[in-house]
Amino acid sequence: MPEDAGQWYSDMADASVKDGIHQRHLGLPPELLSTSLVTWQGIGEITEALTLAPGERLVDLACGRGSYGLELASRGQTQLVGVDFAPAALEAARVLAAARGIAADYRVDDLVATGLPDGSADAVEVIDAIQFPSDEGPAIGRWRGYCVLVIGAC
Repeated sequence: MPEDAGQWYSDMADASVKDGIHQRHLGLPPELLSTSLVTWQGIGEITEALTLAPGERLVDLACGRGSYGLELASRGQTQLVGVDFAPAALEAARVLAAARGIAADYRVDDLVATGLPDGSADAVEVIDAIQFPSDEGPAIGRWRGYCVLVIGAC
């Protein structure tokens, strides 16, 4: 984990002005905390592309504070597993999930070595973090169905 990432997420706890600017410019509701540039319409497009059925499992890699994964899981009535390397981000995600009444499993782990068993996800989403693995080939291969995704889900 980059040394400053944990501090960066900790500092966001008091970033309500920045969050408000993001929310206004991206058309996001107040409960959606973003460090991305995905708009409210973009979340709808991602939801449609995922085509998840209620009860299926969505893995949100590099989930950060968890907002996008929570929204996607809420729209699809899916199970949610969030993975991030920053404990401070995951703590914020847990607080947000509890406030929204959504059960989610958050884990400290890596984009590639997720710690998830093979075949444990019906879909994987990565928003604004696909560039972070040092070697994208194995990461993308793992996400596209060789290991984490249920066979036939991608």
